[in-house]
Amino acid sequence: MTDFYNLVPSAPQGRFDGIERPYSPEDVKRLRGSVQIRQSLAEMGANRLWQLIHEEDFVNALGAMSGNQAMQQVRAGLKAIYLSGWQVAADANTASAMYPDQSLYPA
Repeated sequence: MTDFYNLVPSAPQGRFDGIERPYSPEDVKRLRGSVQIRQSLAEMGANRLWQLIHEEDFVNALGAMSGNQAMQQVRAGLKAIYLSGWQVAADANTASAMYPDQSLYPA
């Protein structure tokens, strides 16, 4: 294994340029678990955002307070949307109250 692109094949070229690590790709492979977990939607979104910020002069984005509002922004043509983790999580909790993000998950 020669570089970190072999560890993360979905990463766009240039994603790891200029990053210095005190360990090698072989170290990562040796310490990695045997089951590879893929977060394909997160990978696709991260790669799309990476592409946008490297191809466009700027990327307009708005904050959405709910998934429904985010869908409306997509239909309006926005290329990027910020979803606040605690706000979206609070919308789904049965107490109907807003809490810090970490309070919505079991310990």
